[in-house]
Amino acid sequence: MARFAVLTLLVATTAITSAQRPFYAGSRPIGYPAMQTDTIGQLSNRFGEDAPVPIETKGDVNLINRIESMPIDNRPFWYTNWRYYEALRRRPQTWPQRPNNFIN
Repeated sequence: MARFAVLTLLVATTAITSAQRPFYAGSRPIGYPAMQTDTIGQLSNRFGEDAPVPIETKGDVNLINRIESMPIDNRPFWYTNWRYYEALRRRPQTWPQRPNNFIN
């Protein structure tokens, strides 16, 4: 009777663990494509421009030049907002970590 219980437990455990992922799905995580590590640093702008421009301009440099020539209080809000957030991305505000007394 004990052998039957052990065998039943073993079969149930095997069935539960193999039901998590079918054998034909492979061992890689699902949903993430395989990427080469050497090409990650080679990503660039698909429009061929490396100058930072807001997405609303769609790469139109003439529009940026016209907005830059406007007085500051007459510039569109999306452009002013974009400038502000670009400045925050370049120099993010950070705070020093306090030591944790519970670790020591």
